[in-house]
Amino acid sequence: MRARLHAFLNHPATDLSVATLILVSVVLLLTEIFVPVTHPVFEPVEMAGHALTAFFALELLLRLVAMPSRRRFFALYWLDVLSVLPLLRPFRLLRVLRLLRLLRLGNILNRRMGVLGGSLRPVRFELLALFSMLVIVVLVGAIGLHLAERHQAQEYQSLSDAFWWSVYSLVAVQPEPGVPATAMGRAVTLLVMLCGVGLLATFTGIVAASMVNRLRGRMEEKDMSLAELTGHLVVCGWNRMGYQVLSQLRADPELSRQYVVLVVESEEPPKPLPIPTDQFYLVNGDFTRVEVLRQAGIERAGRAIILADKTVARTDQDRDARTVLAALTIEKLNHNIVTCVELLNRDNQSHLKLAGVEEVVVPDEYGGKILALAARHRCLVALLDEILTRERGNNLHQLPLPPAWAGQRVAFAHARLKERFGAVLLGLEREAERGARRLMTNPPANEPLQAGDRLLLLAPGSALDLSEES
Repeated sequence: MRARLHAFLNHPATDLSVATLILVSVVLLLTEIFVPVTHPVFEPVEMAGHALTAFFALELLLRLVAMPSRRRFFALYWLDVLSVLPLLRPFRLLRVLRLLRLLRLGNILNRRMGVLGGSLRPVRFELLALFSMLVIVVLVGAIGLHLAERHQAQEYQSLSDAFWWSVYSLVAVQPEPGVPATAMGRAVTLLVMLCGVGLLATFTGIVAASMVNRLRGRMEEKDMSLAELTGHLVVCGWNRMGYQVLSQLRADPELSRQYVVLVVESEEPPKPLPIPTDQFYLVNGDFTRVEVLRQAGIERAGRAIILADKTVARTDQDRDARTVLAALTIEKLNHNIVTCVELLNRDNQSHLKLAGVEEVVVPDEYGGKILALAARHRCLVALLDEILTRERGNNLHQLPLPPAWAGQRVAFAHARLKERFGAVLLGLEREAERGARRLMTNPPANEPLQAGDRLLLLAPGSALDLSEES
């Protein structure tokens, strides 16, 4: 339940909706401040603002429920918590805090739009946060000066004049057109001037550091919020096969939105990647080390794929040794994870099976067998290509046996699957001794189906649903 709620709250459509509502709430706040209380539009605007604040409070509550660590929640969303305080009557005077949501808007734009590229891409979050702070300072300065000076000086009576005063004071680092008359106005002026100096220095430092790192050929680690991930995929190591692995997983409707954490020793992620940037996380380090795997959230992950890493020059024996060590460590840290391993030599498989690794693949063996079959049987390669390619034609599906089919024979399943779904039953996966599972390929027609069986099917399309079968 928590994983589903987390996926919903971090879905692009949810982020787009939240970003739109943030903009609406800021517009409502400005209208609420500068429209007279007696104006007929004031009351509906105020009610709409309270409704949006209540919505954001509910959203934060759901995020608190979905996040495994409360400390992590408050570290990420403490500004958002402040922005919903005006919902409580004692804090109504602090309604300007709702402008803090603009920082959240900058964070959403950073994750979803990828608006910056080139040498500034590694620091795009910092630049968007800086821009959000700039907008907040200008708006707070304009609102504060207007409220403090509108009865003292004519040049501050309109919102537009106060806004341009705030912009000029921020850029020129001196009050324009002159020193305010009230103590509150002077305090706002001092705040805007200090923020102008600080923001300018911060912007210069960020850009300079980014350019230096770019010239040195370095790239900052992309680590957004790994502590929030649950049920994600951890990929350890990288080689040419990695792109195909992720492409095929992306083509599966059930896995297309799964977050991927790549753990490699290389300082730069592989390019290109078949994953949107908002679903991809990079952890730079040795995937055989416990602390690096924990940084990747291996204890909360749902799947792990260990590739024969070729980002660093090593012998095949060393690669297999590191693969085995990483697999043993992963199974020790997370007993419920599904681990798939690429080995270069099957002689190293015995330790993996004892540790509980589910699947072991030796690519060279399968490549040799396919070449031998292709030499004996024409069109076999085309058949395998269609079966193994998720995007088109017939696909492999593994689905639980419908409860109503328990006790029926395999012949019944063959006929029903072909008639209703155009599917072919290739095998049965059944629980064996000590919780292990065994595969029955092409089971006999009179074999009884049992509750808990899983069907291995070949069917057209990328999705198949047997849940409504009776």
